[in-house]
Amino acid sequence: MSDLNTSQCLRLYLMRHGEVEAAAGKIFGQTDVPLSERGLDQSRRLAGRLSSARLTAVYSSDMRRATVAANMIAGRHGLRMEMRSDWREINLGEWEGRSIVELYEETPERIGMLFGDPASFKYPGGESFADFMARIQSALHSLLARHPSGEIALVAHGGVCRAIIASVLETPAHKWLRIAQDYGCLNVIDWYAGGAAVALLNSVPEPEAVSNASIKTSETPQASLVEGEDYYQEGTFVVFTARYHLRRGYCCRSGCRHCPYGEA
Repeated sequence: MSDLNTSQCLRLYLMRHGEVEAAAGKIFGQTDVPLSERGLDQSRRLAGRLSSARLTAVYSSDMRRATVAANMIAGRHGLRMEMRSDWREINLGEWEGRSIVELYEETPERIGMLFGDPASFKYPGGESFADFMARIQSALHSLLARHPSGEIALVAHGGVCRAIIASVLETPAHKWLRIAQDYGCLNVIDWYAGGAAVALLNSVPEPEAVSNASIKTSETPQASLVEGEDYYQEGTFVVFTARYHLRRGYCCRSGCRHCPYGEA
């Protein structure tokens, strides 16, 4: 994993924190929720996976669900983890700690705006996606300027990881939720003189960590569903989207990768 190409400038190991202790279906942005026991194990696995990397720096969101893995990684390499609030998840404002089902019943039009046009959406009393993306892009530019070469690690959140990956892939905001980011996943992004490339995406070593929002293709979607809106193909799986869940008045358990970007 640490075999750096001679023409490569910088390798970023980008990770989402482990599973959190939270009530099923609730979403969290900047609420400082702790890791579950499984989340702690996922953090240890991440530290183990990066044991052979030639890290020169380890960064983290200042939320404790992210600093756990970052501290473990930094300790293995004799480094000091540097946490920054810039890497926090999006601020959900009045929606912090509430469930998608509850919010959909209360204000379906706002939920429709969130999934239909996230680029122009702002959480009530919280952060807009435009401001969130600007914050992450500014932090990323500073990181790249500070580390023009070598290998560095960053432990952050699902929304932060998607924002960075989407910027590299030039993915429009309304398609961000198609970038799967499971708890405890590892992404690898390489920056070259001529651009950047995603070398590894949403890599989770334990099979059970794959979201249960995916089912075998043998279970064919109903004909009434719209491909690309209600579901899409992902390898040998059919993955149902947030629209699919919301049309039926429910959503997946906490940690579903198709919940809003503010998922824990």
